[in-house]
Amino acid sequence: MDNKILQVGLIGAGRIGKMHATNIANNFPGVKLKSIADPSIDKELIESLKIENCYTNPDKIINDDKIHAVIITSPTPTHINFIKKCAKNNKHIFCEKPIALTVNEIKKVIDIVKNENVFLQVGLNRRFDNHFQEMKKKLEDGSIGDIHTIHITNRDSSIPKFKFLRSSGGLLLDMSIHDFDMVQYLTGLNILEIFVNGNVFIEPKLKKIGDIDTATITLELENDIMCSIQNCRQTHYGYDQRIEIFGSEGALFVDNNNENLCYLFTDKETKRSRLMNSFIERYKKSFISELNHFFECIHSGQKPIVGPRDILSAVQVAIAGQKSLEKNQPQRVIR
Repeated sequence: MDNKILQVGLIGAGRIGKMHATNIANNFPGVKLKSIADPSIDKELIESLKIENCYTNPDKIINDDKIHAVIITSPTPTHINFIKKCAKNNKHIFCEKPIALTVNEIKKVIDIVKNENVFLQVGLNRRFDNHFQEMKKKLEDGSIGDIHTIHITNRDSSIPKFKFLRSSGGLLLDMSIHDFDMVQYLTGLNILEIFVNGNVFIEPKLKKIGDIDTATITLELENDIMCSIQNCRQTHYGYDQRIEIFGSEGALFVDNNNENLCYLFTDKETKRSRLMNSFIERYKKSFISELNHFFECIHSGQKPIVGPRDILSAVQVAIAGQKSLEKNQPQRVIR
């Protein structure tokens, strides 16, 4: 499209939806967030961001001919229906992960966006984090030789409300899926096998819906690379997100982000600032970068670098992980 103002709509104004709305208003002068749809209207947000329309019915956004693209941040079970409607109404789509909870549904989405000739970018924001991008560059230039092992720590600072957990798709499809994607993104290799050992330590209600809040995951990749992942829904000490990759000629580390880099050393104590409190703080720049990529793709006509096939691959790993958890044995990933 030409350089006129890009008008977008947003479906779902929860925590991540509000973040995207604020990022658009503060960082993209060539983009206008024209409308928001959510069952609960946050009037203060609407007024502060000067949003033209606020609806409880998302169809009013989807059917608005002046809106070029739609950002979907509603609960996971609603994603596929909104994607279908947006595609058929010639809207480009940015959707938070996962776009659906089954392989067949994602494959249908792939066909729909292809047939309707619209873009669908999936919110795998960690691919746009500058630290992980640097890690990928160093892997590609052979800085640490052949990869032997990978270890990922991914622990959230506080557990989400049970209402969210109940509709999230479960720990593996909601939280671990970022880690499955990062492993394949960083290495360029497929995950072949998964073994999941998990339990409920934090939220007892999860047992009733067959979910867990803590997991130790082991993966086997192509080239015999071994990977381990630690996931937990709550730390009490901040957002704990680290990656270590060990190779034949060295190692790469991406550590946590703290609130500041000031250390205190005395003869009595050593102190440093606490970890950032949430993924929104830790990945602030990457959330802006992924939207920037989405908007640039619409203007240029170039397909986004992360789309439904990427989330399909991660979902296939997560589904194999669910089977592993149920059967207490490793599972091959079916693609």
